[in-house]
Amino acid sequence: MMADAAIETIRDVVCGFCGLGCDDLSVEVEGREIRAKGTVCPEAARLLRRLDVADRPASLGGTAAGLDEAVEAARTILSTARAPLIGGLGTDMAGAGALVDLAIRFGGVLDHYASEGLFRNYAAAQRTGWLSTTLAEVRNRCDVLLVVGEDPTVNWGRLFERFFPETPLFAGKDRKVVFLGGAPGEKAKGQLGHAEVSHIPTGDPVAVLEALSVLVEGRTPPGSSFGGVPVAEVAGLAEALRAAHYAVVTWNAGASTDGDLIAERSTALVDALNVTTRAGVFPLGGRDNIIGVNQLMLWRIGYPLRTAIRGQQSAHDGTLYATDAALADADVLVWVSAFRPEPPPAFTGKIIALAHPETVFDKEPDVLIPVGTPGVDHAGTVFRMDSIVSLPLGALRVATLPSVAEAVRRIAEG
Repeated sequence: MMADAAIETIRDVVCGFCGLGCDDLSVEVEGREIRAKGTVCPEAARLLRRLDVADRPASLGGTAAGLDEAVEAARTILSTARAPLIGGLGTDMAGAGALVDLAIRFGGVLDHYASEGLFRNYAAAQRTGWLSTTLAEVRNRCDVLLVVGEDPTVNWGRLFERFFPETPLFAGKDRKVVFLGGAPGEKAKGQLGHAEVSHIPTGDPVAVLEALSVLVEGRTPPGSSFGGVPVAEVAGLAEALRAAHYAVVTWNAGASTDGDLIAERSTALVDALNVTTRAGVFPLGGRDNIIGVNQLMLWRIGYPLRTAIRGQQSAHDGTLYATDAALADADVLVWVSAFRPEPPPAFTGKIIALAHPETVFDKEPDVLIPVGTPGVDHAGTVFRMDSIVSLPLGALRVATLPSVAEAVRRIAEG
């Protein structure tokens, strides 16, 4: 770093990492160094941090190579591949579009590394449909929030700050938050200091949600407790939800093997509530632009993630084309992770990595092309977790690494 580099403070920076889309961050830029300033979640502070160090070079099997040489090697591998898997998909909208084009040219399965929770939610939505809400609606109208499972601030550090501000536009002051399952941590309690917070411990939230739906409908479920929770306590929660002007149920389907059942029972509860009041579901997710990548695939080819493109045909299967299953048949893995140093899964075939420069690999990929991070090294667009808002990411420093879109197009166009 140059000794006389000026320190520039950039405000209202949009964070594209976790899907919340916080747009009020401040960062300090000094030469090529970047550091978060002021109040920011630890995840954003870690992923925004940059030092003024030389770029990691492209490499072939761990041996440094020029970018042109790495691009040519990647193209050669893909041109002879039988069953590529294009995985990770941690990229912005431009990168996602380029990767779909890559799959159209060379064939391949497309899946995002954070898609497990998305498809557990899809399983519930396909069976029953659901009435979902948006971040703005939760923020301004929700007066009773039911949080199912573990405290979500572990993954979404500012969630309750965004959900429950001290001055909502339409909700009253007596806002309630009920944690069903895990207890709220200190971070959650601090963000909810102005709300009434309670905790109902249970190891079986699915059973409690089932009983809640029955009670909300005005019927009495058989049994004296549900998931270890006495019926009187469940009935009290049912009454609070029934009395709400706008109740919301939220959960992280990716954190539990019962995520699809939690999504289905939460949806049934919201359906029952909407007979007499207003309620909605707010499924959590969205890290590293999974929502945007999924949206783009739906627009472009009519199928979501976990789709195989071969020739002029596409086929979707949420189980067969999940990353773990697709790897069993793949001979080439194209691994894309621009937002964070996420390493690829274990794989014995050839690996082409378009990766964050700080990625640590168990085995050096056959081709490594380090790429810039959207919202740090170059501008881009991502989608917020509620699928409603697309967010523009700005560049914080001059890019010296290619974006995913640039790297992929060089591979595809040769």
